[in-house]
Amino acid sequence: MLDSDFSRRLVMAVDAEGYGRGDDLRHDSIQSGLAQVMDRGAREAGLRRETWARQEAGDGEVIVLPEREGELRVIDDLVRRVRKALHDHNRERRDDARLRIRIAIGHGVVKRGAMGFVGQVVVTTSRLLDAKAARTALKVNPRADLVLILTDRLYEDVVRQLHTSYQPESFTRLEVATKERTEIAWMWIPSEDLDQKGTLDMDNLPEVADTLWALIAGGAIERLGAYGTETGLGGARRLLAKIKKFRSEQGQPTTPESRDDLLESLEKLVRVDPTAKQFAQQFNAEQMTINLITAPISGEEINFGIRN
Repeated sequence: MLDSDFSRRLVMAVDAEGYGRGDDLRHDSIQSGLAQVMDRGAREAGLRRETWARQEAGDGEVIVLPEREGELRVIDDLVRRVRKALHDHNRERRDDARLRIRIAIGHGVVKRGAMGFVGQVVVTTSRLLDAKAARTALKVNPRADLVLILTDRLYEDVVRQLHTSYQPESFTRLEVATKERTEIAWMWIPSEDLDQKGTLDMDNLPEVADTLWALIAGGAIERLGAYGTETGLGGARRLLAKIKKFRSEQGQPTTPESRDDLLESLEKLVRVDPTAKQFAQQFNAEQMTINLITAPISGEEINFGIRN
């Protein structure tokens, strides 16, 4: 158990997706389901959940693990067992009734205060749990039941050094802006749960460039809102702004001259800017919102379509 004296502990925050949108019955289902999958995951990983110090909320909890609970067993075994428990829990449920969760894990100084856990690791882990990138990851990967976020230190010390069964390259680097500073974190979703359209890699960047160039060449981005496609075109505008800034910093003309010129800048940009990669991923997932656009290209009025 955690007493009033501080110590260095593993801290885990868990949150269920979509809790705020549900009614009382949905809230009860989420709470009971979350307790069941966490209990089963801990039991099958050989951990004693009854010894954990827990600070509960309606849709999740913050957990301080006992010193004797090994980091590798929590980060690796527990997460994978919880994922399996989630899969079994959701097997017979409709998509809108599935339990989907985010887990963030950190390590640092923590103590019990008068109204809950105290320590920067608790604050940081909770903010990583609530990161927009983690929520977006579940949105654009509808098959996924779980997303894991690790602090930079845990990733570097445990995953990068090959102490777990995770492949380091399977994690995505995040920059999470908080009130005090920007936190570096690492996000993982099982590769088999990744949705092809929502997943961005170097292989499908040409498809992103194809669609974005068609919008640029057709002047559609300047007509944002004119076609009832604000979501997709808004994503295109954000991504193009990133590309223009990057090209300016590289001493190039801000506007790409061709589709190939655009693709070259995009490939370079996503390697160095995680935010741009997220914008490209969101745009890739949101192409379905762009339907048919009529616009003049090279002085000639033509129609072109964006395929889903």
